[in-house]
Amino acid sequence: MQIRLFVNQPLAVGATVCLPEDQRHYLRNVLRAQPGAELFVFNGREGEFSAVLSVLNKKEAQIQICRVLRGQPEKRDVRLYFALLKRDCTALVVEKATELGVTKIVPVITQYTSVQRVNVERLRAVAIEACEQCRRLDVPEISEPVALAALLNEQNADEPLLIHLDETGTGHKAEQVFKGVDRAAFLVGPEGGFSESERALIAATPHTVGLDLGERILRAETAAIAALALFMCR
Repeated sequence: MQIRLFVNQPLAVGATVCLPEDQRHYLRNVLRAQPGAELFVFNGREGEFSAVLSVLNKKEAQIQICRVLRGQPEKRDVRLYFALLKRDCTALVVEKATELGVTKIVPVITQYTSVQRVNVERLRAVAIEACEQCRRLDVPEISEPVALAALLNEQNADEPLLIHLDETGTGHKAEQVFKGVDRAAFLVGPEGGFSESERALIAATPHTVGLDLGERILRAETAAIAALALFMCR
């Protein structure tokens, strides 16, 4: 079994890195790893390295960095602004957005948002685990929740194109919206959709376009994943 770990420390060939308690527990009690096992580690900044588990006991875990496997790739500026959902659905959106390459995730509070709070550190842990599993080398930034009006107030021509998922049937098809677009921010509403006043506010926001995902009514998490997949897999 291949073991990949996110290590929030500087990495360099020949370095010895002490792992934190949660990773020591994971390696020792969950994976039943033994000293001498090979690992693949990354820190989101310096690429991916192979390492050897040099020490593992009840008190400590250390790895020895052996060689560089991959350099750090350039980031794409693709963002996801999504109305908070119930706990498991929010975690699912973060997991899949991470797998698809989103670089910034912002939970949004809207008029019909049923959840007002979120544990950002838990979402970051979800994103890190997704990176470990999908071989991604950078971890997306996850922000504290922000009100929709405040988010839209910051939108201008210097920001990525804001693509809101339009459930009214008046949005544009993906091939029209995505043509020539490299930097994008996807805005996904709650299960109840945006209110009339919010739709008016979005329509009045510069550098914004509506995206139509078809005739079916999609759950919010499904819509977010579908839009991101369409954009990232062009």
